[in-house]
Amino acid sequence: MKTLALSALLLLSSLGHAQVITDKQFPEEGKDYRPGRDTGFDQYKTRSLFGTKKVVLTFDDGPDPVQTPRLLEILKKYNVKATFFMLSEKFNDKTLPLIKRVASEGHIIASHHHDHENNNSKSEVDYREGLKKSILNVAQVLESVDAPNREIYYRFPYGAYGAGSLSYHHMNVMKEVSQELFGDNCINFAFWDIDSLDWLKPMDQGDVISNILANIEGGTAYNMVKGRWSGKPKKEKYTIRNPMGGGVVLMHDIHSRSVDTVEVLLKTFRDKGIEVVPLNEVTEYSYQGRECRLLKK
Repeated sequence: MKTLALSALLLLSSLGHAQVITDKQFPEEGKDYRPGRDTGFDQYKTRSLFGTKKVVLTFDDGPDPVQTPRLLEILKKYNVKATFFMLSEKFNDKTLPLIKRVASEGHIIASHHHDHENNNSKSEVDYREGLKKSILNVAQVLESVDAPNREIYYRFPYGAYGAGSLSYHHMNVMKEVSQELFGDNCINFAFWDIDSLDWLKPMDQGDVISNILANIEGGTAYNMVKGRWSGKPKKEKYTIRNPMGGGVVLMHDIHSRSVDTVEVLLKTFRDKGIEVVPLNEVTEYSYQGRECRLLKK
């Protein structure tokens, strides 16, 4: 892994107040991202959380009309705030009250794009349209409930972006869409440090918790690999000897088994002194006083 250097503070006088921008938080201003060259995960690790026994809980692919409300009750019980990366194709009259509830209870609602297709297989027109629709939907909900958290976070489905087969780069489009909607570089993209693998059916509750704890404390974790002879996926145990000690955790709020796991996980965190912190309080994801509001048409 290469160490991510934070860019210098940029004072944008045109906005009337100081802005703190880092390569980590937003697509870099003035940079022309190159397909097939500017890609990868390691440079976007949440290093400020490493060794702190602090984690951020993030949940992808919702909202789910059954599982998301269950999860909200568990989070409320333990006084924990999380970030929900939502698919805007699921925003409708039936789910809107639930989405507003997530924001009103102090959680962060964020964009996981409009659909869950791999963006590396999309044309620039299709990607731009889906991104704009998703970001606009999230921002409008935040405004409608006067949410305390107005930051605009985005996570690529599958973490996929920047393929060399494309004639455009997703980060460049992200900057353009942000300027169109907010008049500023406001879309803060977020990956993850700890994949719980909760979405894989062979992973039971104990496996998911082990996967998370092993990345914080070290120990046994589980992965899925192809069987040597059968070629079929099978669960494999391995040991993490040099754990990160904290980070952004990836889970999902569309599976009952994932939501069931969260309560046990939070009890375990409490017993072990592991703290759950909101995404917007983490150095790499802080907006540093930046106010991102939709431009009035």
